[in-house]
Amino acid sequence: MAAVRSAFKYSGAPHDNDPAWRVVIAVGPSRRVEAWIIAAAVAGLAATLSAELPAFAKAAGGFALAAAAVRAARREVWREGAGAVRRLTVDLAGRVEVEGPEGRVVAGRVASDSFVAPWLTIVRWKPEGAWIARTVLVVPDAVEAEAFRRLRVLLRWR
Repeated sequence: MAAVRSAFKYSGAPHDNDPAWRVVIAVGPSRRVEAWIIAAAVAGLAATLSAELPAFAKAAGGFALAAAAVRAARREVWREGAGAVRRLTVDLAGRVEVEGPEGRVVAGRVASDSFVAPWLTIVRWKPEGAWIARTVLVVPDAVEAEAFRRLRVLLRWR
């Protein structure tokens, strides 16, 4: 009798080579992250302008907040510029491949302090040969629903 394979079962290969234990996610723009960046920038600007500071300090603080908000929006909302991620690959063995907007792929390992929740997943990873860990912010409205679920399960039970 021939063995019947289901599309929902793992292939039986070792997890290092099994595509069922690997998640590939194309990360797109996120309206939710855009709203959070705008809210944080407006709150920070309001706090800076209402503080009892000299006018030049208020202006410098306001400029710094605006620049940080634009940089965060470029990276996390529009997925362009330094540190932006367009594609993320994670497997059960903890290997990570991150593709930036220019197509450059960087490999590394998942760090132990990644965060997993239904509304947000933060993948902390360390590129090979690097000293500092990096962060990839993944929200449900920026990725395919099934890939987001698989990423959360993989990171939670890894």
